[in-house]
Amino acid sequence: MDILIAVIGGGVGAAVVTVVGQLLTARQARKYRQEDKERDDIQALKDGVSWLLYDRILYLARKYLDRGYITLADLKIIKEQHRVYHVRLGGNGYLDKVMEAVEALPLKD
Repeated sequence: MDILIAVIGGGVGAAVVTVVGQLLTARQARKYRQEDKERDDIQALKDGVSWLLYDRILYLARKYLDRGYITLADLKIIKEQHRVYHVRLGGNGYLDKVMEAVEALPLKD
């Protein structure tokens, strides 16, 4: 009888350990999925902001180049936008030549 209780107890103990292990593994997997989703969401926001800045910088640059001059305030704004796009968001450098042309414009008040 003692052997039977020991065998049953061992089986129950093994089952409990297995269930607890599966629960912990499932919980950890859910945590990683949530972290992956948050990382993907943040990357999507960065991509969206990057495209918006790219479009805005290009639009403003064309406006200033067509006009033939730039104000100091406008230059400060567009340079800061380009810095954020290029440095902080990892822009690809497509706007560098456009920015060189904008910075070469004469300044007017």
